[in-house]
Amino acid sequence: MFLQVIQGRVPDRAAMRAQHERWLADIGSGTPGWLGSTAGITEDDRFICLSRFASVEALAKLSARSDHREWWARTERLFLGPVVTTEFADAVLMIEGGSDDAGFVQVIQGRTTDPWRLRSLEKELLRYLPEGRQDIIGGLAAVGPDGRFVRVFYFSSEELARAGEHGEQLPEIEEVLFDMRELTGEPTYHDLRHPWLVSPPLARAGRSAAEATTEPRDTRRAAGHRR
Repeated sequence: MFLQVIQGRVPDRAAMRAQHERWLADIGSGTPGWLGSTAGITEDDRFICLSRFASVEALAKLSARSDHREWWARTERLFLGPVVTTEFADAVLMIEGGSDDAGFVQVIQGRTTDPWRLRSLEKELLRYLPEGRQDIIGGLAAVGPDGRFVRVFYFSSEELARAGEHGEQLPEIEEVLFDMRELTGEPTYHDLRHPWLVSPPLARAGRSAAEATTEPRDTRRAAGHRR
């Protein structure tokens, strides 16, 4: 599964939301290979959008469309400062994957000194979920060859997420998290208290074959602590 992450500072929330909905109405529903998106704006006006695609080729075809290029030209003007785009070729689902029913989403970003070791630890941690953190209803993760990583956790509510993160952790989870922190240091957290969660009709009816056959990978701060 291919993942594209777009982020930047956006002072006009209403305008960005309108553009987001315009893409869904005019472009998104008819885009082959688009599997869904999670987006929102943090309390400090940082917009982030994570879009999932069946392949890099599906994203390339979308990017080549004139209607998409025109939409992006208008959207880009809404950012204050640079727009950062990051892409991951091997994003994987965690637990049940992203959930359009989530009321709170947390995006975690950072860089690791050992991408392959981090992937191994993520798989190990997933063995203890969701039993070890029942407040997590879904997620996805990706690690790039250059060490950049992103994880997304979906919760029914922020209250349940906070209760879960401050609750007692399984010893096995604490051990894995300790090893992960040794590799990543302190990551950056983006809390989306009003997430924009969308997926195409076929994905809502049932996971697409590309997502359904992807081996789940895991999680970190899902069982971690706040900054």
